[in-house]
Amino acid sequence: MTKRFRLLFRSSSPTAQRARGAATAVEMALLAPVFFLFLMGTTELSLIVTAQQLLENATFNATRLAKSGYTAAGDTQQQTVSAALNGELESFGTFFDPTKVTMTSNAYNTFANIGTGGTSGLGTAQQIVVYSISYPWKLFTPMMGQIIGTWNQATQNWVINLTAQIVVQNEPY
Repeated sequence: MTKRFRLLFRSSSPTAQRARGAATAVEMALLAPVFFLFLMGTTELSLIVTAQQLLENATFNATRLAKSGYTAAGDTQQQTVSAALNGELESFGTFFDPTKVTMTSNAYNTFANIGTGGTSGLGTAQQIVVYSISYPWKLFTPMMGQIIGTWNQATQNWVINLTAQIVVQNEPY
């Protein structure tokens, strides 16, 4: 080995090593909060997007049943559709609490009338029905709740309201 090569890779003095260690600690102290905020935000937003997709899928499947006019024996059509929606959401395990789901539906005679003068309910044959399903999604991290959520006084949690809306035309049943 040449003398120059040995000088490049020679161990530095203890003072220089401590200075490098202190610089590393300062860098970590400055970057760690930003890194963990980014990591928590990415995880929280991923969960929200997943929950939104699952809610939309459950809404789609429940409204497919509703537009056919099917009614389970001993139930009303509203009860049948609510049971189908809750069954879809319960199939996702503890991801959703079906007791917190809110479903509203308004029936209209034509697509042009949507938003004006509809009647509440699932409608009759060939009516257009607008379904709105909402769910108060509880945020897991309070820090992210303060950034993107709203405080729910009743549950004492940070939440974000997930909403799925679908418009269907009932079949001629």
